[in-house]
Amino acid sequence: MVAGRKLKILSYFLSVMAFGLAIFVVLIPAQVHRLSAADEPEPQLWAVVVGVKEYQCPLCIFDQEWNMYPVGLKHPDDNARDLAAELSPVSGEDHVKLVLNEQATNSGIYHAIKWLAEKAGSKDTALFYFCGHSAPQNFGSYDYLVSDRQMAEWLDAIHSQNVVIILDTCYAGSFQNALGKNGRAMLMSCQSSESSLEDRELEHTVFTYYILQALNNFDSADVNGDYQLSAEEIFDYANPRTSDEIVQPFANEMAYSNMQHPTLYIPPDKYGEINLITKAVLSSDAKSAFEGTALTVDGKSYMSKQLPVSLTWLSGTSHRFDVPLQIDLEDGTRLVFTSWNDGNNSASRTTSIGGQYTANYGTQYKLTVQSEYGNPRGSGWYNSGSSASVSVNTTCGNIIRHTFEGWTGDYTGQKASAAITMDKSKTIKANWHNDYLMLYLLIAAIISVVIGGITVAVMIVRRNTQRGSVD
Repeated sequence: MVAGRKLKILSYFLSVMAFGLAIFVVLIPAQVHRLSAADEPEPQLWAVVVGVKEYQCPLCIFDQEWNMYPVGLKHPDDNARDLAAELSPVSGEDHVKLVLNEQATNSGIYHAIKWLAEKAGSKDTALFYFCGHSAPQNFGSYDYLVSDRQMAEWLDAIHSQNVVIILDTCYAGSFQNALGKNGRAMLMSCQSSESSLEDRELEHTVFTYYILQALNNFDSADVNGDYQLSAEEIFDYANPRTSDEIVQPFANEMAYSNMQHPTLYIPPDKYGEINLITKAVLSSDAKSAFEGTALTVDGKSYMSKQLPVSLTWLSGTSHRFDVPLQIDLEDGTRLVFTSWNDGNNSASRTTSIGGQYTANYGTQYKLTVQSEYGNPRGSGWYNSGSSASVSVNTTCGNIIRHTFEGWTGDYTGQKASAAITMDKSKTIKANWHNDYLMLYLLIAAIISVVIGGITVAVMIVRRNTQRGSVD
């Protein structure tokens, strides 16, 4: 029996352990997943931007030709500076490495790409931009040539989910076969046998000029209106404008076919997925009603007069919007947050989706019910246009009788219960007739009792006095 009892206890213990283990297996991984999802870092943008307008390569036969007018370039470094300036507000200044002229040696470019590979995580976007001279399948670094195979090998060290390469250089299309691997997207300023030109009046190379314009003209470049600017949309904006700037003036020339035709390569599995920038336009329908902070975005406050505000962020990142729950105005009027235009009813929200966000407010008016008696009811705040129910007891008091006579102020009427339309702040007063008859009768009774008591007391005193005299 003892052995049987021990066996039962052991069986019970094992059953409890098995049940606990089942809970652990089912619940703990889910909890860990929730924690890891919450703690997962936001995607970031890292960029290396290279611009070379001067060359010093004793071993290169291109040196003299590339540095002399009209072949010599004036603006690749300007392109690079301006592109870095456009990217920095989105990525953060420390996320963009600018490599210019004498810095853009073979070694300088290699170490810049190495930095990019080390910084950009798997969920990040890595961008490499090059502007300068090139020979077919060879980039013109400051001190030598970098072959497309060598450049591809350096870029292979980047393991980000999105790698975008922008080339504004002659023979840009000749780099596609080597660089367009491992999921990399490429925006190229010309085809493999063409030159890439700069416009001295624009003070930029033409292709980069329109890429910069696409980043500045978000609404025009965002052709599908999803508040996301993708690599394809940037290219689709720059491509025809580059052609119009360069090709059209030479449309009747024999050299038309060799002028400059930008080209795009997106890996088949990434079409429509390489979104770079998100735009949000934030406003409030209360902005004209008051002066003060109407919106806070990621801790930065915006006054009502600053709205609407247009902000751009790296795609996929989350941002918090906060608006006041209540805005007090003058004369018993206030605005109360109701919802955002997309139906979200939280005054504090976080989103990673671009779009138009307007905070909607409803107007409320204060009703003040004044009454000395009768337990007045109905004071408070009411939505504009709503009906407020007010009431008082018609009579009250025992000794002094108070009888309701009617309302005055912003509403007049003789009924003790009334419905008032709230189209502004209002104050109403209950008026009373005071009946003092019971008080007077009580006072008279008290006086009678007092007089009677005094009379009796006097009579008793006189009687006692007379008895004392006789004695």
